Amino acid sequence: MRIERACKLGEPLLIENPADVFYLTGLWFSAARLLLKPDKAVLLVDGRYFGQAQGKVPCEVVLAEKEALAKAVKGLKRVRFDSSFVTVEKAQLLAKSAPNVEWFPVSRPLKELRAVKDEEELGKLKAAARTTAEGYRHIAKRLEEGVVEEEIALEFEVFCRKKGASKLSFEPIIAFGENSAYPHYRAGKSRLKKNQAALCDLGAVVDGYRGDMTRVYFHGEPPEESKRFYALVKQAHDLAFEKARPGIKAGELDAIVRAFFEKEGVAKLFTHSLGHGVGVDVHEYPLLRFDGDDRDAALEPGMVFTIEPGLYLPGVGGARYENTVAMTEDGLENFYAGV
Repeated sequence: MRIERACKLGEPLLIENPADVFYLTGLWFSAARLLLKPDKAVLLVDGRYFGQAQGKVPCEVVLAEKEALAKAVKGLKRVRFDSSFVTVEKAQLLAKSAPNVEWFPVSRPLKELRAVKDEEELGKLKAAARTTAEGYRHIAKRLEEGVVEEEIALEFEVFCRKKGASKLSFEPIIAFGENSAYPHYRAGKSRLKKNQAALCDLGAVVDGYRGDMTRVYFHGEPPEESKRFYALVKQAHDLAFEKARPGIKAGELDAIVRAFFEKEGVAKLFTHSLGHGVGVDVHEYPLLRFDGDDRDAALEPGMVFTIEPGLYLPGVGGARYENTVAMTEDGLENFYAGV
């Protein structure tokens, strides 16, 4: 059980990030505190969630009244908290609420635990991928001359929601022509023209887990530079897919792709990381980047992450090819194979 494993991660830990609380309890709360102690876990929620949580989470549930946190940490000398989520102001309030406890900041304390997915999580991620892929196939049929980016984004969301998605992983990136030169562009009023490329970065959420994929759709015959960019990012993706094996470091895989782009003379056009972990959040540990904080993280079986090389040239356009993959004992499993 995840909550039992989390209790064994060391000193007592207070979790407040809703994504972490969901990961450990299976329920979403807009505000909750989960105290992990070596012998047990205690969930503190207010009256809005008390009845909902009782009997449905794998731990004790306490009503978050004024002295509830102080009582929960009584007898503890030191309690860690997530400094990447808790603000300075909230940290000061923690210290006031339980002044006899040393509150010790740690960044992303569950990142490694969440990085390796169990079979249940892998099943949910694959379900999210199937819905995302179906949504892409649906909107690809509607990418005709004159269609508006915003219309396609809405069409994708409606389709996925009808197919059982609870929401989208992020606001869809639907970028026509020159707009595709901006990696985090958001769908606007532009209409698709003949001989343009359409970049579609999409994701649907199923059972709390996120889909994430990117494809480039060619409407007619786009500029040669756009086709060249697409061919290069596809080659770069396939190279990373081939080289990825258990034990390779996140930064090393990113460096392999950058070396390929350097050889092709386009390295300066690759402006983001090779990929990122995917799970309850669409961006999780590890970040696949040669100079990132997670560069030395070894990719292990059970880890799920994206491979998404991209090239972007303002005034011309861009191309990105992205799949969500899972590391296995033998290499990578592509959740979007055949799409």
